[in-house]
Amino acid sequence: MISGLLSARFLISGFRIFIHSISVRLLVLSFFLSLGICTDVSGQEAARKQVKLIHADNIFFDKSIVDAQRLIGNVQLLYEGTTFFCDSAYLYPTQNFDAFSRIRADKPGVYSLTGDNLFFDKANQTARVQRGVTLKDGEMTLTSDQMVYNMDSEMAQYVAGGRIVSSKNKNILTSRKGSYSVRSQTFFFRDKVVLTNPEYTVSCDTLQYNETSEVAYFFGPTHITSKDTKIYCENGWYNTREDICQFNENAQVTSEKTILKGDSIFYNGKKGFGEVFRKVSIRDTTSNFIITGEYGKHIESTKESLVTQRALLIQAFDSDSLFLSADTLLARPDSLDQQLIRAFHNVRIFKEDLQGVSDSLTYFQGDSTIQLFHSPVLWSEENQITGDSIRIRTWQGHIDRLIVRGNSFIASDALKNDSLSGGAQRYNQIKGRNTEGFFRENALHQVKVIGNGQLIYFALEEKGETPQVIGQNKGECSDIHITIENNQIQRINLIREPNSVFTPIKMATESEFELEGFRWRGSERPRRKDLSR
Repeated sequence: MISGLLSARFLISGFRIFIHSISVRLLVLSFFLSLGICTDVSGQEAARKQVKLIHADNIFFDKSIVDAQRLIGNVQLLYEGTTFFCDSAYLYPTQNFDAFSRIRADKPGVYSLTGDNLFFDKANQTARVQRGVTLKDGEMTLTSDQMVYNMDSEMAQYVAGGRIVSSKNKNILTSRKGSYSVRSQTFFFRDKVVLTNPEYTVSCDTLQYNETSEVAYFFGPTHITSKDTKIYCENGWYNTREDICQFNENAQVTSEKTILKGDSIFYNGKKGFGEVFRKVSIRDTTSNFIITGEYGKHIESTKESLVTQRALLIQAFDSDSLFLSADTLLARPDSLDQQLIRAFHNVRIFKEDLQGVSDSLTYFQGDSTIQLFHSPVLWSEENQITGDSIRIRTWQGHIDRLIVRGNSFIASDALKNDSLSGGAQRYNQIKGRNTEGFFRENALHQVKVIGNGQLIYFALEEKGETPQVIGQNKGECSDIHITIENNQIQRINLIREPNSVFTPIKMATESEFELEGFRWRGSERPRRKDLSR
């Protein structure tokens, strides 16, 4: 998300320069108005304007051939400050004129126009230039095979393809159709619009720009491509004055490391602030994880990215994936530029071999470490693990080590009934100050309880289909070392000042079946990948 939004800002900033360089004077004031088509005068005022003949090598008039003056050789016509040069022309009594061959129209210091033919219809207030049309205005050049201006609608347009080149910004814009509305001061480029620059390329169906508001709009499938970033949307806008942009409908920003998607992507360049709305998806292709939600936010100054409203992180491993949901997910780089992800409130995690809940969580991608805080609980196979905080270290997609700090408690259902299935409950329990767990093939293999060790372990008789509890082991010591195979305790070592008692189940009392502080939380355990509640 971070690199995608920053790259989007870079592309749009360059686009802004190009948009501002296309002036009204280029398409209208420099060309069409100088042809004598004044858009804000009445028909009577236009009729008083005259086309003046400055020079022609020869002048002929033969009404039987054509009801017009035939001007031949080095023709020069003047109309409202613009001089027209051509090889020949017809000048009609209606003040219409047709100019042919090597057309050049000059207005000193404003523009230079060339073409093969020019047709001016004063009655209909339209002018048409055809074949090889080139209009130059400073560092901007517009070329087209045909250009038309309608004085009545105050619209200039080309319909057979046009090309605008900026030598200053090295921008080239092409489209099948283009127009400019004098009344609304809006440019339209339509049908196969392509803007190219050495740094990026923009292609869309329609590009619209309003000179008053300085807002550009693009419609239809739009692609913005640079060396490192690709942007796609199906409509959007950019306020060039405020440096604010928004990409809508299936919006996507793809960078070298990240793919950002959403119904709409908004960015304020001046404030360095970006937002993504609805169906948010952020995929990190290097770390192979994806974050989804309904709202996302990025703050450039701190490089923080936030996702909320059904926020979900999916971390893909070789053989499995970790699903993590929370009210809010917050990501920012640490001092080593490694991604640190924080999850706040109602945190739930699911992996085929590991599930958990807590109020908050941190995920350090640099060393693949997950830490859970505030009443956390983890389930690994048959084991429930709780403590003040829990730290999980993974290695190559597998759980490697578990560290529980403060009030550590490991419990398992001795009869494997699970609290959801009813029946008598007997729980094996291991309690201590801190606990370290070591995993083998994602299964808990060794447990070391450090400080104030206590345990309750129920001995079972495996005869018949249903195991029966035959006795209870209860012990205390400083530390406890436990070896587990196939989710069954194989060996227990009580270290330093051990005190252990075995009691046949018939002689045990219910009050002795639980260590102080024990609580079975099986009803909270996530059961599926879909973590929505």
